[in-house]
Parts: sequence; structure tokens; C-alpha cells
Amino acid sequence: RKAPTSKNGGTQMRCRGALCALAIVAALGGADASQAARDQKWLGKLSTKARNLRSALETAPRRDLSEHEAALSEEEVELLKEEAEEEIIMLKWATVIGIAALGATFILGFLAESIHLHWLPEAAIGVLVGMFASGLALMAHSDGLLEKEKFDFEFFMIWLLPPIIFEAGFNMNVQAFIANLCPTAFFAFIGTFASTFVVGGLVWWFGQMGLCYPLGMLAALTFGSLISATDPVTVLAVFQALGVKIDLFSMVFGESVLNDAVAIVLSRTLLSFNNPENPVDAEHILGAGKLFLIIFVGSLLIGAVGGILSSLTFKLLDLRHHDEMLYMEAALSFVFPWCAYFVAEASELSGIVSIMSCGMVMATYTRPNFSPRAVRLTARAYKVVALIAETFVFVYLGMATITFPIFTYTVWHFFFWATLACFVGRLHIYIGSFLTNCFRDATSKPPPISPAYSFVMWFSGLRGGVAFALASVSYVAGDFPSTCGGFDGDDERKQESPFCSDNEHNDSLAMMQATMLIACFTIFVFGGAITTICIYFDVLEPKKGAESTARSKMLSAMHQQKTSTQLMVDDGHNWLLKMLTNEQAYEKSDELRFDDDEEKGDEEVVVAEVEAELGKNAFTELKSEIMKPRNFEKGATASEMAANPDTLHAALGSPALVRTATKDAKIDVLRTRLPNLSTKDLEKLLEGASGDVDLAVKNAKAPINTPPALL
Repeated sequence: RKAPTSKNGGTQMRCRGALCALAIVAALGGADASQAARDQKWLGKLSTKARNLRSALETAPRRDLSEHEAALSEEEVELLKEEAEEEIIMLKWATVIGIAALGATFILGFLAESIHLHWLPEAAIGVLVGMFASGLALMAHSDGLLEKEKFDFEFFMIWLLPPIIFEAGFNMNVQAFIANLCPTAFFAFIGTFASTFVVGGLVWWFGQMGLCYPLGMLAALTFGSLISATDPVTVLAVFQALGVKIDLFSMVFGESVLNDAVAIVLSRTLLSFNNPENPVDAEHILGAGKLFLIIFVGSLLIGAVGGILSSLTFKLLDLRHHDEMLYMEAALSFVFPWCAYFVAEASELSGIVSIMSCGMVMATYTRPNFSPRAVRLTARAYKVVALIAETFVFVYLGMATITFPIFTYTVWHFFFWATLACFVGRLHIYIGSFLTNCFRDATSKPPPISPAYSFVMWFSGLRGGVAFALASVSYVAGDFPSTCGGFDGDDERKQESPFCSDNEHNDSLAMMQATMLIACFTIFVFGGAITTICIYFDVLEPKKGAESTARSKMLSAMHQQKTSTQLMVDDGHNWLLKMLTNEQAYEKSDELRFDDDEEKGDEEVVVAEVEAELGKNAFTELKSEIMKPRNFEKGATASEMAANPDTLHAALGSPALVRTATKDAKIDVLRTRLPNLSTKDLEKLLEGASGDVDLAVKNAKAPINTPPALL
């Protein structure tokens, strides 16, 4: 388009350029207190109209800015563009620092593990690395970089927490979770409610007694709800590494998954009373309880529907018989949980509850519709994403200790008494254990909860990312701006209290500081001591001897598949499984989590694929015969056993079954050597080579002679 020649035309072009440049500034976020000095440099050089335009771009949508489109000088346009470019550069550098800190945490965590430095868990290393990264920016007086490293609630809730929660549900041992559902539900629901009021009540009382900073009653209850969000990522990682007993693991794991969701919804419900139009009376309390149930149940249903839709989709597509679609099969599984998450968020419900529910339903009903290789790929892919997210959460926490005013007028007395209140609030573990044992005896399965189990569960209540995220968003929003809210209306006590001398302090800041300090304390102290605690209380599964020969590996794989077909419930309750999958019975697993056994190799995958191809009845016959000692050759692998016609024929006495098993094994060999060909193409090659694998490979790689007439 030809450049305008009139003065008005030139002015319009300059305004549009300034608007485009400043839109980037608005997208990156408004000016904060930490940026005040740098902002003054720019604002001092801008005209009043330019300042109005800049301020409006930071606070209003572009469609409302027509009144600010005024003529700007060339110098002002350049200054605004330069500021926008600096913002983008700071964002990129903050991203580089965050990724580098993540890598440093992995490396240092591995080195600490290799020298058996159990008292310094990887989560604590992540916090230290994050503090170091932001500390460097602080010493360099880079306010722009510190601003980009600040803990952001939306980033945490959309990009970090959902993959952690989904992977927890997707790779959870659902059978063990259901077996311990009653105590787990008690700890997560009733326990979190009880902890909220115990911690909140004690913190409020301590403040009224003059022992610490006095919070208002609603602020204290809100603090009790958010600090009740346990985040035992460190503990669970240690549990998996040590191999704790499955009942203990399932209860701690289940409580941590459900507890985060309950705490998020409960804190949101309590904040609804932080409004003069919602007084605390019986009507509004019942309304808040109704809101909690609507949010939680509605979110569960959305997640369950997403999981059921995924199960039906994979059942109808039948991708498990299309090996060439392996990666698309795994990628498609990503769609349903994140759709469920954003549908719940768009409906003003809880996306965290929804994605957790979706993960558990997909683990039960979608996974049986996966191919054996897709089962392993999805479990490990989601685990990798969750590991990255949960590690960065601790790096992010470390950065937040510097980017937020955690150590400015720190409420140390409040931190001490709040920590004590958290210890008391966790005593609901013993109450739930006692009530559970009233319905269990020595012969029941699962067995009664022992005192050792109860103490380890009490000890496992770390605080972390979820608690601080809720506290930080309350601080940024200024939900409780009063100084010493517990003494509102009593100016004399405020003046006499040593905790109320600083007018810059407020209840929201005190809550955030205490939450961060409690999180760091539990991560370093409790997370560092959990290994010693587990060993001392003897809550570990007995170690199994190493199996080095191919026969022992084959026996282990066969035994695992044999026991995995046991029913979790009676046949009469399997109608949902039969409707959503091609299975007839729920699988039963003795592993802590679905992906717990990292020693499985390709041989077990071959066994699973042969089972899928032959069907359960034929494969059961194959297993029972191959497992007999007379049918094993010393040093033979599972693939060699399946591909040896003489051995199979001697074992089965069925030429048809031998041909089927041998063909499947040869196809597997061809697939590794010719990965770009589909299963049908491999079958044609094998048939053309009369079953000779080497000849089939040679024929596939031979150049095609095209007739001259076709050239």
C-alpha cells in the first residue's frame, strides 16, 4: 500500500505503529511495583497523550482505546517500541533461565542420588536452584527479569498442575485405590474440612492471644483451607524408589490427588464470603456448601464423560491392530483429558477435579483399548511430562522466595505457630485410621491400618506448589488488605501489638509468607527425613531376588500375565467394562503404579502382542505348555521361544497354533528391521519369501525394476 502523503495520514500510521507495539506490552503484563523505577525512565520522556495511551493499553481491551488514539511524535513511538522489545527480550531470558534451572535440578538430583544424599531430595534441590537463579537477577538489579520470573497463578494452574494431576490418575493403581477408597476419601474430604477449621481456628486463636500476627476469622479459615493442600511429590518419589507397601502407597497417593482438588474448591468457596453482600449466616453457609458440591460433582462428571468418550472412541477405531498408527494412537489420548479440563474451567467448575477424574476413567476403560506398545508409550510419555512439570514447580517456588516479598517484614512468629497448627490439623489421619480399623480385622483385605502406617501418612503431609499458588493469587488480588485483621474494630490492641506496627503489612501478605515458609520447611525437613522414617518403621515390601536367565524372565512375565487376569469384582459388575472395551474382566495388579515396573523389556511386549493376536483361550494354552520346564531351552529368549516351530510344536502338538505364533513372532522381527512398512506389507513380504525373514528383508530392500514402457 502506498504511504500516505498528508499530515493526517502520517499521524494515523504512527498511531497504528504505536498501538501494535504497545499491544505486546499489554499482553506481557502491566507495570508492577518492582518495575516502578524503570517505568519512570519511559514515562518521563512521553507526552501526556502518550502516557494515557500506554496506561490504557495495559488495562483495557483494544476496542475501547479509540479515544486514546492521538498524534504521537516520532520520538515517542520509538520509545514505546523500544520498551516493548525490552519486555520481549526479558521474557526470553527468563524462559532460558527457567529451562536451565530445570536441567540443573535434574543433574544435581541425579548426583545427589548417586552419592546417597537422601537428606536432600530433588524437590529441595529444585527450590535451591530457583532461589539461586532469581538471586542472580536480584544482585544484577534486573527488575524486568525478576518480574518475568514471578510466580504466576494462571501459568501454574494451566500448564504445570494439570499434567501432574492427570498423570497421577492415569498411572494410578486404580484397584488398590478403590480397595482403600473409604479411608482415602475420609482423609481427603472429611480430613481436609477438619484441617481447615482446626488450622484456621488455632491460627486465629493464637493471634487473639497475642502470640503472633492476628488474622481475621475469614482470612484464618482461608489460610487453613489452602495450607491443608498436601503436595507429597517428594514423598511419593521416595516411596516408589524404596518400594513401600502398596496399601500405604495407595492411601498417601490417593489423598494427595484428591486433597489438592478439595483444597482448591474449598478455598474458592470460602472466598465467596469475602463480599459484603454475602454475610456469614445459615442461608449463605448452606449456599456455600451447595456451591462446593456443584463444583466438585459437576467437575467429576465432566471428567468421567471425557474418559468414557475416549474409551468408546478407541474401541470403535480399534487402533490396537494398526501398528503403524502407534504415535497417532498415543497423541489422540491427549485430546480427551485436556478437553475435559477446559470444559470444566469454561463452565466455572474445577478443571483439576475434572482432569483427575478423566485420568482415572481412562486408566480403567481406555487403556485396555490401546495396543501393548501404546500402553507403554502413553504411560511413560505422560510420566515424562509430569516429571518436568512437578520439578519446575519446585524451581518456581524457589524463584518465588525472591520475586515475592517473603523476607520483607517476615511474620516469623506466625510461621512458627501456623506450623504447629498444621501438625495438629494432620491428626485426622489417626481418627480416620481408627474408624477404618473398626471395619477391618486381621483376615480382611486390605488389612487394618497399623500405627506405623498412620505415622508415615501423618508425616507425609508436605506443603508445596498448590498451597503457595492459592496464597499468592490471594495476595495479588488483595483479598484481605487489612493490617492485623483480627483486631479490626479494636484500635487500642492494634497500637499495643508489636505485630501491627508496620502499616505496609496486611493479612494476605502474612498468609503468603507463612505458606512459603511452611512449604520450604516441610520440603527440606520432612522430605529429607522420609527415607529414614520408612526404613525405621519397616513399611517396605520385601526385595525380590534378581532373575538373570531368560527362562526366569519368561516365567516372571508369564506369571505376571497369569495373575493379571484375576477379577477385581464379580462378573455381574463388569457390564461397564464390556460396554467400553473388548475385555471381559478387570485386571488386577500388585504394582505401586501402572508404570512402576521399569524392567519390562521388548520380550514382555512380544508376549502381550501374541496374546492379543491369539486370543485369551489360545494364549492360555500356549502359556501353560511353554512354562513347563521340558519346553525351555537354556538361554533362549521369549522371542526365540515363540519363533521356534520345533519347540512350539513339541509343546502344543497343534500345527495351526504353531503357525500362528511363529508368524506373529516373525512379523515382530520384520517390524524392527523394516519399521517404515505396515503390518499388511510385512505379511505380504513374509508370504512372498515363504516364511524366510532374511529373504523378506532382502526382497524389501531390493531395487524395483520398472518396465521401460512405464518410464
